[in-house]
Amino acid sequence: MNSILAFFNTYISYWPITVFLALLLAGFNLPISEDAMIILSATIVHEDKKLLIPTYIGLYLGILISDIISYFIGRLISKGFLQIKFLRKKLTPENIKWVSDHLDNHGFLTFIVCRFIPFGIRNMLFMGSGFVHLKFHKFILFDSIAAFISCTTLFTLVYFIGEVVGEPFRILGVILLILLLVVLILGIRKFINFRKNKKNKSVESESSEK
Repeated sequence: MNSILAFFNTYISYWPITVFLALLLAGFNLPISEDAMIILSATIVHEDKKLLIPTYIGLYLGILISDIISYFIGRLISKGFLQIKFLRKKLTPENIKWVSDHLDNHGFLTFIVCRFIPFGIRNMLFMGSGFVHLKFHKFILFDSIAAFISCTTLFTLVYFIGEVVGEPFRILGVILLILLLVVLILGIRKFINFRKNKKNKSVESESSEK
């Protein structure tokens, strides 16, 4: 870990600003992993404790503003103002329907569950939210809470791997982990029920057409 810190101290002047800017680029759907940024940040902070608060602030603000960028990209695409091919590919009719159905059926829970699913699911949700014109104040409310839970959970747990810290942080980590497990269980159950209902409706529709 010392070698990791030495590398970033040599080539990067101030990590909190660096991670903030990197996450902003992720909002434009560049291949920058939010999870990797959080894990790397927690590792660096473990070695240099004075960076703890500014790094977390840089992470959280970077994540939130990145999501807002994705949201407005979706808005612009929906209005025909933005036709960049690699961005438009993420908003296929199937993806848009998926986002719309989940927002209608699960609302805030969709943000909680999708925040813990990597590989483009998050940005699809944020761009899709803008595309289907989810009200901006709802988007900010849902995403700010979901981002706080996911960022704090992963950051805290990775930090714990490096060192057992004070009791308040340990309690926070346990609470967040329990909350994460409960939310994921509820989300998976709702998703399974939604898929079953969708499949049943599809079967009924095919039967009526015959």
